[in-house]
Amino acid sequence: QVSPFQGLQDEGQDYGLFLEAGINLVLTISNDDPSNMDTTYGSLSDWPNASFPYKDKAAYQERVRAVIAPLAALRANGTQVWVQAENEVGDAALSSKGKYWRGTTDQYLSQLQALYEAVKSVSPDMPVVLSSFTSEGLDAVIDPTDGHHEYSSMRITRLLTEGQYDAVDLHFYGCVEDIPAKVAWVKANMPTDKLWISTENGGPDPRCATTPHSWSEDLSRFEEVESQQVSARLSACADNGGSICLWFSFFDLKNEDDVFNHLGLLDQSVLPPRQKPAFFAFQQFIKGYQ
Repeated sequence: QVSPFQGLQDEGQDYGLFLEAGINLVLTISNDDPSNMDTTYGSLSDWPNASFPYKDKAAYQERVRAVIAPLAALRANGTQVWVQAENEVGDAALSSKGKYWRGTTDQYLSQLQALYEAVKSVSPDMPVVLSSFTSEGLDAVIDPTDGHHEYSSMRITRLLTEGQYDAVDLHFYGCVEDIPAKVAWVKANMPTDKLWISTENGGPDPRCATTPHSWSEDLSRFEEVESQQVSARLSACADNGGSICLWFSFFDLKNEDDVFNHLGLLDQSVLPPRQKPAFFAFQQFIKGYQ
């Protein structure tokens, strides 16, 4: 269940190198093709990290098949490729803040269907993954007192019940103790034949009352708690039925929000990158699944 998957988003990379090395892939396909995007809710200059609804379905599907076809031929060695349609989709018609998807829910469902058709036409057994649900969105659906409960519940339920997909992606930050409830809610609201994965799971999150640790206040203490979170979070994912359970992220990140930029297993501010306590905790956890 906990596998050497590599999450990727840029289809310009040579993914065959990963497959030949035995590294499984979760490939997130985002539509940032300037020649084939609907800019009703903004443009790339406005939203440089965003993806957009296609204008031409056939051209979009051709692009998807061009990415998938070389990978399908390289899977004979048993490595896996799961293809995801977009990252953390919101609805730009209902909220202007979504930085990863500048379209509506209707447009996303159409894009998901188009991607599903394209992937299955190349490789019928390659799993297609519904867009990831944010940790905050999952917080809202399990808490009726949350101000975003109704909106999040309505939107996520619609994606789960109307979308064409094989698995859904759940992002887990916040409190590790909430993961089982989030999984239970999703499973109760999606068809029973669907799987779920988690491509982002990391902590500690200072927004959680049980782990109010900020790296900027006490880095040593933060890294100690992070190492404890590795087994707790990945176990919560695997034990509750996750088909893929990934830690976020491999490296500490630059130009990222303070909540997420020190959740890496390696500190790349020095060369060679420093192996953090969480790196060794991750190694020990993985050995238990081999």
